[in-house]
Amino acid sequence: MDYVEIRSFDNYIEANIVLNMLRHSGIECHLKDEHIVTIDPLLSPAIGGMKLMVHHSQVETAWDMIDRAEQQYLKDIPCPVCKAHALKAESVTRKHRCKLAALAAMVLNGHSLEITRIYRCSNCGYDFKELPR
Repeated sequence: MDYVEIRSFDNYIEANIVLNMLRHSGIECHLKDEHIVTIDPLLSPAIGGMKLMVHHSQVETAWDMIDRAEQQYLKDIPCPVCKAHALKAESVTRKHRCKLAALAAMVLNGHSLEITRIYRCSNCGYDFKELPR
């Protein structure tokens, strides 16, 4: 069978929530390197975390399901500044300023680009790294 990696996780719980959501909808998928990262979390950056592998014929359906679930989840969380329910998830990619930092990131994270996930309120423009509790 031909599986494609569509996302990676550092968190066992989040990975299994997404995995079980997809499986419940009939999508063939599994987590690669789940046991390694669970036993030794310090290895996660070196191997790229737990990889969500989806059968190639169901990749688009899986992406759509994950996007819809995330949008629904964010809809229920108010912005900590303006209290509007208008949060959006965005990925910000930055290159390192010096070659030494890029090399260190390559060794520790497996890639030289810094990819950060932020949440932004489309109402007031406030952005933050962690979802408010």
